[in-house]
This record gives sequence, C-alpha cells and structure tokens, in this order.
Amino acid sequence: MPAVPSDSPDSPGPDTDGPDGARRLSMDLDRLPGDLAALDAEQPPRLTRGRLVGGLLSIVLVIGLLGWALPWATGANWGEIAGTLRALPLWAVPVMVLLGAGALLLETVTVRAALPEARWSAVLLAHPTAGAASLAVPGGTVIGLGLMGWILRRSGLVLPVILTGIVAASLVEMVLTSVLIPLLGLAAYALSPVLSTLTITLPGAWWAALLAVLGAVLALALTVVLLRRSVLAALLTHFSALVPEQLAGSILLQRDVLIQMLRRRWPALVAPTLGARVLQWLALVLAIEAVGAEVPWLLTVAIFALGRVLSLVPLTPGGAGVTETIGAAVLVALGVAAADAAAAMLLLLVTMLLVPLISGALTTAIALALLPDRRSRV
Repeated sequence: MPAVPSDSPDSPGPDTDGPDGARRLSMDLDRLPGDLAALDAEQPPRLTRGRLVGGLLSIVLVIGLLGWALPWATGANWGEIAGTLRALPLWAVPVMVLLGAGALLLETVTVRAALPEARWSAVLLAHPTAGAASLAVPGGTVIGLGLMGWILRRSGLVLPVILTGIVAASLVEMVLTSVLIPLLGLAAYALSPVLSTLTITLPGAWWAALLAVLGAVLALALTVVLLRRSVLAALLTHFSALVPEQLAGSILLQRDVLIQMLRRRWPALVAPTLGARVLQWLALVLAIEAVGAEVPWLLTVAIFALGRVLSLVPLTPGGAGVTETIGAAVLVALGVAAADAAAAMLLLLVTMLLVPLISGALTTAIALALLPDRRSRV
C-alpha cells in the first residue's frame, strides 16, 4: 500500500493549516493515484423522470398535509387561518425572509470553513443549490450533493478536497441539528413542568423524537468508529478485492486530512451552523409573537427541536407539512388559539422552506447558465 501518514488510530494527518500547508495538500492531491484523481464531476446530476414524478408527488403530499391535516390538527378552518394571516403586522414576513437568508448565509460560512481553498462565489452558489434540492424532491440530498460537487469542481477544486469538505460540514450538521438541538429540546421538555405552568402533552411525538435522536446518536457513533484509522484500514484490507490498493491509500490520506480539519477548525465549522439554528429558533419565537400569542421561551426551544427532528422523517422532503402540522398542534396544546397556531407555523414556513427553495432555484439557474469552467486541463 502506498506510504501514508502514521498508522496510529489517532493519527493527526498532514499539516494543512496556513499557505504552505495548503500548497502541500494541493500538491499531494495532484499526485493521487488515477483511481481517485481521475474522478471528476463533469456534468451536473440529471433530473430523471422518476425524480420529477417523486417531486410532484411530494408537492401534492405537502399541499394535502397543509390543506387538510393542518386545519384538522388545530381545529381551525382555512377562513380563520387566512384572516389571521391577513392581520399579521407589516414586519412579520420581511423579518422571516431576513432570518431565513441569514441562516442560509451562516450555513454557507460553515461550508466555506470546510473548503478553505474554495472561491466564495462558488460556495455561495453551491450550498443553496444543494439545500434546495434536498428540500424539493425525495432523495434530493444525493442530487444536492451532486450539484454541489459539480459547482465546486467547475470552480477549480479537485474532487478529494470537495469530498473531504462535504463530509466535514455534514458531520457538523449531524452533531448539531440531529443530536445536540434535539437533546436540548428534550431537556427543555423535561424541565418545562418545573419552570412553567404550561406543558406539552404529545407523548407520541416526543417518543418518536427520542427514537430519532437515538438513531442519530448511533449513526454518529458508527461514523466515529469508522473514522478511526485502524478500523478504516482494516475494512479497506478486508475489501481489497473491491477497493484497489492505490485507492485505499488515497482514502486513508483523505481521512487524515478530515481528522486534521475537524481538530483544528472546529470553532469555524461549528459556530456558523449553531448561529443559523439560533436564527431559525428566533424565527419561531417571532412568528408566535406576530400572531399575538405567548409561549414560554423554554417551550419554544422544545417546539423548535421537535420540528428539527421531524424534518428528518422521510415522509416529505425536509419534513414539510409534517413539521408545521405537529408544531401547530403543540401550540394549540399550549393554549394558543387554533387559527393563530396554524398561522404562526405557516409564517415560520417562510424562513424554513420558502427562502431556501427560492434561493436555491436562483443559484441553480445562475450556476447552470453562467458559472465559468475553471477546471485545470492536462
């Protein structure tokens, strides 16, 4: 097997910080074996007929959930909900748009921290495009990652750097959104009877949330185990018939680069994504205020965390429709008027769904039409 950094399970890998380290990393990647270096996202992923049909069915399902399940769960009819929406203060929708854009921008900062050699213009196109794809169609995460890889590759990055950056940003997202925030929500739910006279009485939903959190924790634990150098090397050796020797060495090299990045850049990776979630939570708080309701802040944390967990349920892309329906039911259980609860969750939808979708549609169009090709040609 080609020479790679230390065989220690906790090998720090190559020093990639600073200009000299970045140049050394770039030179190393240029010399990668053909099995990995030859890979290239030459074309954006194709939107097949099956994906189009799946996207249309998802739209129908979301409309059905919002059109029927939301009034049913809250006990309000659409006339009452529309009346509440018309009575919203003038600041409500613009603030939701600004918070959605701010959260999207902070997520992009995390991606840029994971890809320090990338052009800002490419990252600003790639992340919203990937996010919109994951929200628009079933299985859209794969399409979104493909589009992100194509945009970044076209901007001049080599594929191993792109893959390492995507994995780093995805791990941060998993830890914060799928583990930390739900755990905070469960803690807020457990403390709510002590600190407030109001409580959330949806045991089925919270058991589902707990199971989802446990699943995320198990997935994270498995990822940590697989990232241990000794474990990964053993797996590559075991599957040597499927993984060429040179490619196995390249995989270990990229593992070392990833571990080094997570160790040295974790504040730059974590802080923007955490800030994005705070802005989204603030959108929920302001949406409740906009309809004239009052909910203790601790319970807003629990409601927000429940929504983030429900967004992982693969019934609809991003949990659209499901999150709003259950969130409105929780607000009604807390004493918020039915129409107000439904309107608040629809207002939050601007931040959580409409802004990412519209932004992603724009960046996708720009990337497909105007993005220059800066890939090096041999």
